[in-house]
Amino acid sequence: MKVMSKSLLAVLTVCSFSLPVYADPVERSVSPELTVPKAMRLLQTHGYHDFRKIKVERDDHEIEVEARNADGHRVEIEMDLFSGKILTVERD
Repeated sequence: MKVMSKSLLAVLTVCSFSLPVYADPVERSVSPELTVPKAMRLLQTHGYHDFRKIKVERDDHEIEVEARNADGHRVEIEMDLFSGKILTVERD
């Protein structure tokens, strides 16, 4: 009986490895949105400070920020909501 159990176990083991694996076609690979604190830290690494207005535009996939640049000038910054890439900087 032990021989039969071992052979049955071997067959079940082989069958479990031969089953195909399919990815879920509905699940999308989307990077998460930046949080406001993380966006501010990213901007600080680029010399921006004194953040006054922060607006998350989910429809446009952007974060708009009013701040000061390293020279102290007021600027409006638009950055990508997912990557954190600075898209535009306009001086006020």
